[in-house]
Order: sequence, then C-alpha cells, then structure tokens
Amino acid sequence: MDTDDITLLRSTMERTVDDLPPLPDLAPLAVREGRGRRLRARIAIVTTAFGAVTAGALGLTLVPGSNPEVTMPAAVPSSPGATATASTGPSASTTYAPVTIEETPGVTPPDNPDGLSAPERERRAAHQQRVAALLDELLPATVTEIRPVKDKVYVYRIASGGETFRMTVSVRPSDENGLKPCVDEPVRGFHCEEVTFDGNREAHLVSMAVNSQETSGSYLDFRYGDSRVQLSVDPENVSAPVSPRQLLAVAQDPRFLDLVRYADENPVETKAPPAVEGG
Repeated sequence: MDTDDITLLRSTMERTVDDLPPLPDLAPLAVREGRGRRLRARIAIVTTAFGAVTAGALGLTLVPGSNPEVTMPAAVPSSPGATATASTGPSASTTYAPVTIEETPGVTPPDNPDGLSAPERERRAAHQQRVAALLDELLPATVTEIRPVKDKVYVYRIASGGETFRMTVSVRPSDENGLKPCVDEPVRGFHCEEVTFDGNREAHLVSMAVNSQETSGSYLDFRYGDSRVQLSVDPENVSAPVSPRQLLAVAQDPRFLDLVRYADENPVETKAPPAVEGG
C-alpha cells in the first residue's frame, strides 16, 4: 500500500468513526463495560467495514493510560465538585454507583452513621471509587458488577452468575506486629497457605467453609506499614466466585499497592480495637 492509499484510507476511516453513534454509557450500573471495551467495540466495527487493517497503519493507540505519572486507575469521586488533591489522590473518570445495604431487611440504615465531616466523607468515597475501578479491571471476567457500599469504605457488592456477594477491601490501622500462625484444618473446611510477594512480604491465603460445608469463602491477609490489609469474598447461596489466588493477583498489582500505601499513610478506617485475651 503506497502513501496515497494510506492517506485515503485514514481519511475514510476517520469519517466512518465520526459517523458512528455514541455507544451507551453503562458505567452508572457498574458493569464491566469500561472505556477499554467501548474502544474495542469501535475498532471491531471499523475492522468489519474495512477488513483487517493494522493499528499502525491507522495511527491508533490501542492501550489507554500511557501517562507514566498516573499510578492508580481512574474513578470519579462520588459527588460533584470533588477534585484531586494531595490528600485524596488522583482524579477520576468512571462512576461506580454506590449501593445501600439493609442490614435488617426493610430498615434503611442512617445516612452518615459515623458522623464524618463532608470533606472526610468525600475523601473516603473517592477512595472507594478508585478501589472499585481497579477491582473492575483485576477481578476475573466472571465478576460482572462491582459497587461500593455507601458509608462502608471497606465493603463492596460484586455479582457473578446471577448471585451477589460481599467483598471486603480493608486497610485498617493496627497495633498487631505480624500475622497469626497459618494452620490447615481440613476437617473444618479451613485451608491456609503462606505466600510471599512484593519482595518479601508475607501473606496468608485462606479458603474457609462458611454457612455450610458446601459453601466456601476466600480470604487474603497481610501487613503493610502500620496497617492490616484484608481482602475477602464471602459466599452466599454458592461459594465465592473469586479464589484466594485471584485475590493475591489483585494484591500483587503495583496500582493496588499504591492504593494500600495511600490508605496506610492517610487512614480511611478507624484503628482496630485491642485483641481480646483468649478470643
């Protein structure tokens, strides 16, 4: 293909893409249809119309986020007017609509139960948005929905296979010096594995029967700075759709560790209470 042909092809492609109707924005539903998938859909439409054409010939950049200064996933703050500052981290561009969970069916929980100031409540909600955005990218594709739970900065609701599950991503200040012993108890449906990541950081991967011997949850526990970090997915009618190893894959991502570092230096949770002797 000579230079004139490439120029004509580019011109035709640009007009075709400009004429395409905008794809629906599904972000408010918090499904796994982000900007990357919308971009791939547009590329697929163009490829169908013109045959296989290389990205280099079209002058397209297929991988978003090439700015080396951006270390966390994009996610918008939970309310208008929130901007990126040194205390809240980077700004955001995708909203994961918060959901309110009724601990007692039929009883709506109080708004702002912890009595936080407006700026602090905003900061915590923005942190949840950034965590949700990264979970959306890193969890298995079988997880089809991720939503922060309002006023519970460490809790998320995820969906898979028509079921909803509680997921926890907690970075909580703690006086604990290390992890408790990792002991397997297969008879009780409790399995614990010791692993290291991020250099020589120790973590425990736990699969544990919850509610019944047929339904198990997945748990990850490690220390970071002055905090205890826990990731978990509890079972519901079926076992958790995310394995402990898949939780480890989230924890190993440098962007997740950036979020952990931020929450360790600027806590979004209250300090853990002292351990109860014999508890």
